[in-house]
Amino acid sequence: MSSSPYLVQQPQQARSRETMTQILDAAARILETKTFEELTISEVVQHAGTSVGAFYGRFKDKEGLLHALDERFFEEFERGVREVLSRPGFRQAPLPQVVREVTFFLAKTYQRQRGLLRSLHLKARLYGDSRFKERERRAWDEWFPQLQDILLQRQAEIHHPNPALATHLGFQQLFFALREFLLWEPLRAGQTYPLDVLVDELTRAYLAYLGIQEE
Repeated sequence: MSSSPYLVQQPQQARSRETMTQILDAAARILETKTFEELTISEVVQHAGTSVGAFYGRFKDKEGLLHALDERFFEEFERGVREVLSRPGFRQAPLPQVVREVTFFLAKTYQRQRGLLRSLHLKARLYGDSRFKERERRAWDEWFPQLQDILLQRQAEIHHPNPALATHLGFQQLFFALREFLLWEPLRAGQTYPLDVLVDELTRAYLAYLGIQEE
């Protein structure tokens, strides 16, 4: 994690970094069942097996904890994106396979961090948190064009009349639907979908919009 104004100081020693990781992990687990407003520092340090003093030795306040979680998530997300895009043969794979692998990566990421991501999205939407919005925008601006480039290199396989528009708008539809299902659907009564079903159906929907026949 890079130097951040949300921290009292950047942890240097291995033990200090380990304590910070324990605090962040504990907070992320609590956010699976509680909102950020409900989460308390005393609860976090109890779950982390550390102390309130250790917390304030690393984070300026509770808001600093959320921003540290936010930074850690986006660092992990960007590493994951690079790993997907750099897999041997990925760029040359059939387009249905490319779309499916990207959809699966996003689905697993959001499922694993759904509590944290709910809190971050609420913070951005309700309180206009510009730092979260900027990190999300950077992730979108930096990695989606790479995916779009892979798709548009084989425009002959895309039968939508406007391939550039379709790859972009179609992916937005896929991404926002995935986020809605995984972050918010568990909070509502009604039908929920296993992850593999969600990946299959959203992949199929994107490919159909592009006009790509899935084998």
